[in-house]
Amino acid sequence: MLPVRIPSRTRLEARVPAVDRSGGFSYPPPMNSPNEKPLSLSRRGFLGRAAGAGAALAAPYIGWKTTVNGQSPNESLRWANFGANGRAWGDLVSMAGVPNSKLVAVAEVDPNRLGNVAKGFPDAKVYADWRELLDKEAGNIDAVVVGTPDHMHAPIAMSGMQLGKHAYCEKPLTRLLHESRALREYAEANGLMTQMGIQVSSSSGNRTAVKALQDGLVGKVRSVHSMNPKSWGSMAPLPAREDPIPEGMNWDHWIGVAKMRPFVAGEFHPSNWRKRIGYGTGTLGDMGCHIYHPWFMGLNSPVTLSIVSHGPGPVDADSWPLDAKVQYRMKGNDLSDGDFDFVWYDGKQFPDAEVAAAVGGVENIPKSGSVVIGTSGALAIPHGGGGPKLYRDGKPSEETIEQLPSEDHHKNFAAAIRGEISEKPRAHFDYAGRMTECVLFGTVAMRLPGVKLKWDDAAGQFVGNDAANAMVSEPYRAGWEVKGI
Repeated sequence: MLPVRIPSRTRLEARVPAVDRSGGFSYPPPMNSPNEKPLSLSRRGFLGRAAGAGAALAAPYIGWKTTVNGQSPNESLRWANFGANGRAWGDLVSMAGVPNSKLVAVAEVDPNRLGNVAKGFPDAKVYADWRELLDKEAGNIDAVVVGTPDHMHAPIAMSGMQLGKHAYCEKPLTRLLHESRALREYAEANGLMTQMGIQVSSSSGNRTAVKALQDGLVGKVRSVHSMNPKSWGSMAPLPAREDPIPEGMNWDHWIGVAKMRPFVAGEFHPSNWRKRIGYGTGTLGDMGCHIYHPWFMGLNSPVTLSIVSHGPGPVDADSWPLDAKVQYRMKGNDLSDGDFDFVWYDGKQFPDAEVAAAVGGVENIPKSGSVVIGTSGALAIPHGGGGPKLYRDGKPSEETIEQLPSEDHHKNFAAAIRGEISEKPRAHFDYAGRMTECVLFGTVAMRLPGVKLKWDDAAGQFVGNDAANAMVSEPYRAGWEVKGI
């Protein structure tokens, strides 16, 4: 089997579809009540209307008052939400808190999860099929906000961007390495404002830790250790049964681009998809983008050289293993003491005595977070609770660390769209895509435990390992293809 290559920017741009607003498919009216049955629709209409996006997106981006496809949006920042509950609901509420913004429409495959939207946003249109939403509302929105299960992040975000829409997408940015690179290259090539949903990156603690590392507070970095105690996985095979689909839910639309499989109650929808290969990305994928961020940005997005998993492998083709320990070798840069090791631990795995000694004892290692060890000290960075703590020679330092204020992650996204700030959003796809790739290297290694994988970043492939390269990119289900990924 030949290696699966991630397309270069040149090849990717050549494959980008364009938007032709003539034609289209005749859809039934949108679902405006949670009691109406979901729609079973072909994707032909959406693809037909996406047939000419390359030409449309050739226009330069010149500010939020004029979008890349030449439309003139209203004064309100108008967006569509993909998903209506869980993390998607959190994003919806946060976006609604952005001054002068408007929720236009929501796509949700399960009407049983629409209660909050119906109560809080009765004027928003509701669709069962995200493709129909984009087809019918393309002229009414400026941005898309994606909070679906992992396997649908890339197809929805890319389809929205191909219509000239700015994109906010939950973490991990994508499920597959190929998707991540495709999204970041497309966004960069077309001048779109983007943000990955790692809200904690805008917190005071994360911003302070990033600056401390960039300022060389611990000297040159020698190793990084990140951990989280969650257990998104299963060491028991997926049950071989088929259960009734919840009333009103469109299982075909929930599966989307992924492999069709029977519905198994309690194993996929609404949240346990994180445990399942092909739909979620396990504990590492769920939490890694949050926890990697302070050191990854703080060390200027170092390149991965190799990865090996020291934890258990999957018990079947469907289930992420528990208790991961993944060791990376990272390419050195001006902030490190040469090439350095990074180790991820989850579940029952935890750093050893050497790491504990750097921060004065195992009790000072965050249960969830990171320890960065340098030539002149160590920084303990808790996830989601407080700021970083500095240690010198294994003892707490009395030095004052400059504290940066927290910012609003969704307002940061909106401000960039409106041109109110000169920089890109904090977790824009060009950065977040690279960090997501780093996370996903670990998920590939977890499926091949004990095998050292070498990564060729320029080629976008693993060196001499067909099994690993087969996980870089996977075909979408027939009828759900998205051009450009």
